Amino acid sequence: MCEQVVRRFPSATLVRMARDPGRLAPLAADTVDIRLDIGDENQIADAVARIPETPALEWIIIATGWLHDSQYAPEKTYRSLDADHLLHAYRINAVGPALLLKHLVSLLHPSRRCRIGILSARVGSISDNRLGGWHAYRSSKAALNMLIRNFAIELSRTKRRNVIVGLQPGTTDTALSAPFQRHVPEGALQTPDYTATQLLKVLESLKPEDSGGLFDFLGIPFTP
Repeated sequence: MCEQVVRRFPSATLVRMARDPGRLAPLAADTVDIRLDIGDENQIADAVARIPETPALEWIIIATGWLHDSQYAPEKTYRSLDADHLLHAYRINAVGPALLLKHLVSLLHPSRRCRIGILSARVGSISDNRLGGWHAYRSSKAALNMLIRNFAIELSRTKRRNVIVGLQPGTTDTALSAPFQRHVPEGALQTPDYTATQLLKVLESLKPEDSGGLFDFLGIPFTP
């Protein structure tokens, strides 16, 4: 995503936040790299306080997400429900992005539009759920979608020019999707470069009336 932002906006100042900024790829642009653990609100507050006051924030992209690791795998049945698993998913997929936005909103310029895109997932759509399973991931992304809608409603009352949406990146060739790629139809697995390009196009095309909605990587809205 950062590489695509630099290609589209080469004169932009890019603020990048990551658990380990040293692992971020070097870019041919001005960057401000800040350490951040999305699960720790004190770190969130400290990180946001280090964002330069100028220029005004014009784009915010929150690209956090967690599905599995060496300890937890997506649940296939309710019998596998585990409190720690559920809470970990909510912490990263819903609580962290919401708290980051809580601190970022105060930096938004009152008269300049900021486009805010947060990576969500179509599997977090309650109306689209036909298969069940993946309880922690599905429910945490559904919670994120509700939080996005809440932020949109409140921001419309005070900072009307801003747009905040959930973005569905599609099945992209990353570590998150790697264990499940054998089930992806031929030709449907996207490169990270393609996905990032598409998501930026979607963000750039959004209008204030789109705020609070959910859009896939082609710009097609989908229901919560």
